[in-house]
Amino acid sequence: MKKYGWVILAAILIWLWPSSPHVNAAGADLFLDGKRVEAPADAKPEMVNGKIMVPLRVVGEQLGYQFKWEPQAYKISIQKNSTDMSMYVGRTSADVNGKTVSLDAPPVLRGNSTMVPLRFVGEQMGLKVDWNNKSKSVNLSQKAATQQANKQSQSQPSSQTSTQSTTSTNKTSSATATTITPVEADKHTEATTSPSKQQNTEQTTANALLVQNITFEGETLKISLNKDIAPKVSKMTEADRIVVDLPEASMTTDFLQPFPIRSDGTRALTNNDSEDVQEIRFAPTDGPNGGVRIVIALNQARDYDLSTNGLGDITLQLREHSVNPVAVTPTNVEGRRIVVIDPGHGGKDPGAGSVTGRHEKEFTLAVALKVEQLLQNDPDIQIVLTRNGDTYPTLDERPQLANSQQASVFVSIHGNSMQASDKGKTNGSETYYARQDSLALAKTMHKYLVAATGFKDNGIRVANHAVTRKSQMPAVLLECGYLSNLSNEAAMFTEETQEKIAEGIVDGLKEYLGTGTGATESLN
Repeated sequence: MKKYGWVILAAILIWLWPSSPHVNAAGADLFLDGKRVEAPADAKPEMVNGKIMVPLRVVGEQLGYQFKWEPQAYKISIQKNSTDMSMYVGRTSADVNGKTVSLDAPPVLRGNSTMVPLRFVGEQMGLKVDWNNKSKSVNLSQKAATQQANKQSQSQPSSQTSTQSTTSTNKTSSATATTITPVEADKHTEATTSPSKQQNTEQTTANALLVQNITFEGETLKISLNKDIAPKVSKMTEADRIVVDLPEASMTTDFLQPFPIRSDGTRALTNNDSEDVQEIRFAPTDGPNGGVRIVIALNQARDYDLSTNGLGDITLQLREHSVNPVAVTPTNVEGRRIVVIDPGHGGKDPGAGSVTGRHEKEFTLAVALKVEQLLQNDPDIQIVLTRNGDTYPTLDERPQLANSQQASVFVSIHGNSMQASDKGKTNGSETYYARQDSLALAKTMHKYLVAATGFKDNGIRVANHAVTRKSQMPAVLLECGYLSNLSNEAAMFTEETQEKIAEGIVDGLKEYLGTGTGATESLN
């Protein structure tokens, strides 16, 4: 009988023992000084990773705090009298009167409410807090906290109370936020340092660094800023991803508006059709001067090529899985100089879209085929195309082909584009090169390109494009015009302008190689 008595007693104890905290706290009631406080249906007190979370605004407004929500920075600011606090969704630290305080758990969004750890509310708002598992309720009491403070004050000399109060404040304020290195950062795009009060709000000064657009098409990530910056890029393993950090940058409100904030504090691009890319997410970082982190979450590791154009545009192109290109052996090459012409993009990579819905890959191929036609019977130059149809040679395969052919010159043809916020204002022709031995070629080709298009001369620029960097011969990349500009685009898709550009490319090649004089005959 004693044996069964112990069994019955154990069963009763198990039945009385509090069940899972998450279940108990979900949808709990909230009381302040014994009075029920109504919280939105989607922002009831709940348990998140073992920590009870309560709606900050609901509690704070009952106590007379003023709130400000900054969606571009995922930041909520709280102020009352001499108390000034701020915190960020997804961060495990808050700013209290200019000092960093650690949180039990990062704030999360629930509907239009920000949920914060119960302990933080108690400590920073001067409340006594209690979780009643039996009634499934959170009880907050400012009266009890005041009475307790008065008792302590009366039981100690005033000087001693002052000293202890200061010590207590220092203990709370000196708590150090967890530092997360790039290798440790997980899928929620945490940052590498602690936040500051001024972190990542959209700056209004003339030197503010702003992210104006982020796109991902054809396995190419494009980031547009209002000025040039050197991004910090790193690859991470386990959960494979590529991380792009933009120090001291913030994101414009116009850009952020279409992207809702997720519960982890990030936003994400949609319509990603890459088999290897899970998502592209982005969020502010915790740098002392702000910053933006962009993460390409991958199903498997991928290499990449990074390039900038000196104007604030950053391009990260995922490399194809290693494939050995098939070498194309040109015919009738005896005594002729080999020139590789590279029509940019192609196949699954359409390149930039034009204002009328056409694609960069169409324009580049049309011009390249016209160059080939003009030089098909030339006694001095043999043309080899990296593609002659709607296919996609990778960014590695294009220069590999030129290197395998021991070409004299490599020319990549492109059409440029700017983000929607530019409103089609930017226009003109540009020529890029990566190495000093390509400067002479760049000067010659650019002269003929500008004359052929009649567009604004945007000059010759250095950029780290993979195709020009990896080519072992003088190499240039021609941005013939802007497909985002209505006037440039209208001309670029006409036979007349395409023929002029092709003729300009041929004339530039002949001058540089010293193989002929005079203007090239028209295709007509």
